[in-house]
Parts: sequence; C-alpha cells; structure tokens
Amino acid sequence: MDYRTLGYITLALLVIVTAPYWLRTLNSWTIKTKDKRFLNFLKYLRSIHKPLGIVLAAVALWHGYEILLKYQFRLHTGVVAYAGFVLTAILGILHWRRKDKRIFKGHRTMAAISAALVAVHLLWPGLFG
Repeated sequence: MDYRTLGYITLALLVIVTAPYWLRTLNSWTIKTKDKRFLNFLKYLRSIHKPLGIVLAAVALWHGYEILLKYQFRLHTGVVAYAGFVLTAILGILHWRRKDKRIFKGHRTMAAISAALVAVHLLWPGLFG
C-alpha cells in the first residue's frame, strides 16, 4: 500500500481515537446537549478507543516503514510524531492498569501534543532537513 494512503488512514484513525475527548469538550463549550443519541455515540467511541489506538499505532508504524524503504532513514517529523504516539500509549496503558488521575491527565496532554506533532508532520514534513 502507498505510504500516502497509510498516512491518510493514520490521520482518520487519529481523529476517531481522539473524538471522545474533543466532542465532549466542544459539547460542554457550545451546545451542552444531553441527548441520549449523542451520549450513546460518545460511549461507543470510548468503547472502540483502545482497540483503534492499537490499530493507529500499527498503521502509523507501517506508514513510517514505507517511507523508510523509499527515502532511507533520517530524522523526520514523522518519527517525532510517532514517538509522541508511543508515549501517549504508554501513559494510557499505565492509567488503565493503575487508574491514577495524574497519569490520565498526562495521557490526555500527550495526546494533544501528539496531535500537534502530526499537524507539524503534515504541514512541514522536512522540517529537520
């Protein structure tokens, strides 16, 4: 599969995996709905968060591997973004095991940083030269 297609799949997975947080936040800032359909949709998104997070990590790694084969290894914004994904996943697994609020806050913060790193990767992929 082409690395561009894998990149778009990775981006779509990132949007879906992070959707429970940003949809809930947008709802609390704007509409403030308590509609059962919306709340059930958020519940469904939370139920697929962990498995899709694993798929996201695998597809992102595959995407990076395809680029590695095509362009040789060099420091790239994608490597930094993937490192952010890995740290986010580690914090998520630690929270899942220990149920520590500080770890969960770190997981959410790192997820936001990872999303920002993906934005940098999309806009300036060759930032490091």
